[in-house]
Amino acid sequence: MPNGVWWKNCVKDSFIRVGYDYDEETFEKVYTDMSKISIVLNIDNVNSFESPAHGFEWDFGVFFRLEGVEKPNPRIYEIALERAGNIAPKEVLHIGDSMRKDYVLTISVGMHALLLDRFNMPDAEEWRKSSAILFPDLMAAKDWLTSEKSSC
Repeated sequence: MPNGVWWKNCVKDSFIRVGYDYDEETFEKVYTDMSKISIVLNIDNVNSFESPAHGFEWDFGVFFRLEGVEKPNPRIYEIALERAGNIAPKEVLHIGDSMRKDYVLTISVGMHALLLDRFNMPDAEEWRKSSAILFPDLMAAKDWLTSEKSSC
């Protein structure tokens, strides 16, 4: 299943779980208006950027070199919220791989967050103990988001 289709199904399932069972036409309008995927990165060379999102399509990027601000400064996430149409932080799920720069920061600005331990970090057990929601990779996060354990 292509990632765009998976994401759309996840969003639709979330609506159904909370009581909004839209017909297809209405759902398409709502989905088109609300679903955005962005990438917020601290990288030096935007021109050599290769997506770490493993095939996920994204709508826009926020790059520290272009913005003049980088993680863990909360302003970089404020820029992403503005670019997404001034959405509320509580409407955002951020998936990152740094406890300090991604997870703690996005939770502190009111976003939902998942943490990836792609490199088997020695601190991962402490992250779990601090109640961080932790996965080994994006595919594991995707599986959890579509399971009964999550409402996306």
